[in-house]
Amino acid sequence: MLIDLNDIKPSSRALTGFNGSSTSLLGTICLNVFAGGINKFVKFSVIDTKSQYNTILGNPWLHMMKAIPSTYHQCIKFPTKEGTVFTLKGNQRLARSMLISNLKSQQVAFIVEPDKKPSPPKEETVQVGIIPDYPERTVGIGSDLSDALSTELTFFLRANKSTFAWTTADMPGIDPAVTSHRLNVDPTYKPIKQKRRKLGPERAKAVNDEVDRLLGAGSIAEVKYPDWLANPVVVKKKNGK
Repeated sequence: MLIDLNDIKPSSRALTGFNGSSTSLLGTICLNVFAGGINKFVKFSVIDTKSQYNTILGNPWLHMMKAIPSTYHQCIKFPTKEGTVFTLKGNQRLARSMLISNLKSQQVAFIVEPDKKPSPPKEETVQVGIIPDYPERTVGIGSDLSDALSTELTFFLRANKSTFAWTTADMPGIDPAVTSHRLNVDPTYKPIKQKRRKLGPERAKAVNDEVDRLLGAGSIAEVKYPDWLANPVVVKKKNGK
């Protein structure tokens, strides 16, 4: 552009691009911009980088020119001294080719990896039976334990086998004085009785089996709500049940 570098005023600021990268400025310079018969001095930031453009006119020039840009129409319109409207048209094909050329010249791939927390090493375990009458009821202990510690731990688990719950029947319930469950329903709202929705054979069997199991264990009891009723929602677990 035949610009004397001595006219550039040094600057310590940095320019941040659309890709988030920052570039230190060589300085700033004021240049005369002529468009549509109007001269305006515009302050430009100068950087040392590869670009398909000599200059980029931003908001300061647009405001001085009272210009209205349109990316859709590839043009800029602004009033002239004569009171007319000047249209500065762009070349869409040239702009597209310059954009493609600029992207090819950069070809920078940004890979953002999520922060991964290091997972602790998985400890290998061995299963030991703690109830002689039920050999399938086992618990896992570390396989790298010494023989003395493994024997002591197994003895301790067998002595406290009543602590483990193997079936729903092993959990008769918790004293309401300790904790209880209730439906957090606003009493000002009118109860709604949902219409019965028929379940498929597989889902219906799963619901019936679960109800029978909980009834047998005493975890639930049959009650009647003439003004409030909700259909059961069946969701498969990770184990497929």
